Amino acid sequence: MAQAQILPIDFTQEEAVLQVYPQAPLRSSNHLSWQGIQLSHYWQPPHATPEYQPQQCLISIHLGLPLTLQQRWQNGVTTREFQSPGDISIYPATRSLQEIWNADAEFLEIYLTPSLFSQVAYESIDTDRLEILPQPNIRDPLVHQLGLSLKSEFESTEINASTADKAGSRLFAESVSSVLAVHLMKRYSSQRPILREYGGGLPKHKLQMALDYIQAHLSTDISLEHLAQTVGMSRHHFSRLFKQSMGYSPYQYVLRCRVERAKRLLLQRQISIAAIALTVGFASQSHFTQHFKRIVGVTPKQFLNQ
Repeated sequence: MAQAQILPIDFTQEEAVLQVYPQAPLRSSNHLSWQGIQLSHYWQPPHATPEYQPQQCLISIHLGLPLTLQQRWQNGVTTREFQSPGDISIYPATRSLQEIWNADAEFLEIYLTPSLFSQVAYESIDTDRLEILPQPNIRDPLVHQLGLSLKSEFESTEINASTADKAGSRLFAESVSSVLAVHLMKRYSSQRPILREYGGGLPKHKLQMALDYIQAHLSTDISLEHLAQTVGMSRHHFSRLFKQSMGYSPYQYVLRCRVERAKRLLLQRQISIAAIALTVGFASQSHFTQHFKRIVGVTPKQFLNQ
């Protein structure tokens, strides 16, 4: 009997997704300019997939009602797990599998490109010999929290799709991707890498280069990858040293810079709040108001009244 064909699936392509799942995602980040990471939110009816091999490292977070999920892996191992909200499965890009679930399924999937792992930690380890191992059904509070935060940020910037790339979601997503890649390598890989850590913050000249870049591109879609390249470092080490120097992650710092610039524009009273939101790089007025209130303590309208 001929062996069943294994489908290589690029989950960032909708036509490829429909070779595995009966329905396209409810929403997806594929139209954004995120590098190294993508996000899709699914609702699927009961289904049995063909045997497939993801082209990305896939993290699935169960969101809906409990169900039974059966997975048959390339090495012949079969698992049958009862999944409840918050349960997580990790599918490496090196193994094929087939799945069956017995009820309507709502889940979030995060896709990390294989190149991300080497880009994040190229200063520390030989990623050619590192493999993320399958994790059929686990609880991981960090992965769960990061996944829901990514979903929330994406949904808040999706309100105005024409300007979503300006919303800072790219910087947030790429920051999350670095944390996830390092976490997976430390906890779920075939070898436990020892990632070198550096202290003392960024050298002053590199910090100034990063700050100048942020101010020059504040209203645009800032990329963590470009920021790190500006100072000649990996994402992971740049993020850690930047936070040591500034007290904030690059994402948090950029948000605060945007809010500070918005405060100056508000006081000039020359353009509307909605126009200011877009000028300083937010996707919409509601997205701007959300972060402004969190940082300043009042809404932009209340700030003006004060």
